[in-house]
Amino acid sequence: MSLAGECYLFEDGGGYHLHIFLSDYSGDPPQTIIVNITSWRENSDETCIIQPGEHPFIRKKSVVLYGKASIIKVSNVEYLKRQGKQQETISNKLLSKMCAGLCKSKRTSKRVKEFYRKYHT
Repeated sequence: MSLAGECYLFEDGGGYHLHIFLSDYSGDPPQTIIVNITSWRENSDETCIIQPGEHPFIRKKSVVLYGKASIIKVSNVEYLKRQGKQQETISNKLLSKMCAGLCKSKRTSKRVKEFYRKYHT
């Protein structure tokens, strides 16, 4: 079962934000990378800008918040899925754009970059 590209809305105290799994499970224990999307602001990381229409949920210029990218275990993924509201899966084109930005962004943690490079490049 593919996980990469699946999208969920999660409540984070400031409303609902779109979160996207960027990879299938890898490693031991199995883990994946998750990022969230936020509205563009002047000081945003512009490594990956998402325009309205690139995903049905995106209605204004948005960015991937690479500074909060996380590696999570399979058990936590199942918990998150139960808590969230599933959305339409992102396109392969958008997934590729977001994954490329993960390694380019200066705000992505070294740990997340190393995990991605080890298992997904």
